Amino acid sequence: MKFFYTAILAMLLCGSANATIWNVSVANNTFNPATVNAVVGDEIKFNWVIGFHTTTCGSGLPGTSLPAGAAEWDAPMTSTATTFSYIVTVPGTYLYGCTPHFAFGMQGTITVSSVLPIQFGSFAVSNADDKALVQWQTFSEQHTDYFSIRKSTDATSFYEVGRVEAAGNSNTPQSYNFIDTDLGNINKYLYYEIVTVDMDGRETFSPIKMLRNNAAVKQDLIVSLSPNPISRPGQVQLKFNADKRGIMDVTVVNMSGKVVVKTKLAAFYGLNNGHLHVCDLQKGTYNVIFSLAGKKETRKIMVL
Repeated sequence: MKFFYTAILAMLLCGSANATIWNVSVANNTFNPATVNAVVGDEIKFNWVIGFHTTTCGSGLPGTSLPAGAAEWDAPMTSTATTFSYIVTVPGTYLYGCTPHFAFGMQGTITVSSVLPIQFGSFAVSNADDKALVQWQTFSEQHTDYFSIRKSTDATSFYEVGRVEAAGNSNTPQSYNFIDTDLGNINKYLYYEIVTVDMDGRETFSPIKMLRNNAAVKQDLIVSLSPNPISRPGQVQLKFNADKRGIMDVTVVNMSGKVVVKTKLAAFYGLNNGHLHVCDLQKGTYNVIFSLAGKKETRKIMVL
């Protein structure tokens, strides 16, 4: 297949001992992580977990996009096709998705930076009372202007929360820190990235780090269910929290107490996305019971 030979050629041309392999799990209605910050030459490795999906970017799936000159891809992700690797060779933003579930939000983003003359070192985010302490290091810098500290509540949409002046030019290790004082008390997990901006305005993105927010008051398993009520045929999209990787059991029960749906959703540490098929359910009200790692919650849904 065309995408296979393109991917192999890219590996041969761009393989590097310094390249990073980024693993993306494919399950439920989600790619995890949904956002990856990579550098030209890195490998994106998709790993099937459960379900029937694809990883697709380009003309094979309208709505996806990739930088000019980058190779398209279209690979099945099933129990018989469990891995697919793609080498990023062109900087820019790649929006990809799963062909059968793209309209239901199964999408991912790869942000690829050019190789800038900076050696980025350690990067960590930790709780400091009710604040987030962001710390990072560089081993060398050339022509750097500043660091943009960006935050997200869903690991997808990031916004700037502060800037720290860079050294400009340095051949010795430099240490930096930033304190985010506005964590809020709603989101159990927060995500951070450091964007290095040079004097010419070029940007390079750090890996994304997750913080479990100690200031969060709500510790619910289920974050949201939508739409609710649901029009037939349709699907329920859900977001849920997981303190570790595992499997969430989902049971749908009608008002007579009869179990009408039983399914399982893969769970990853942090905020998760998933979906429930309700196409076969009759009109009415149902209890949906979620169980993960000893925690159980029930939500009501209505099918119109």
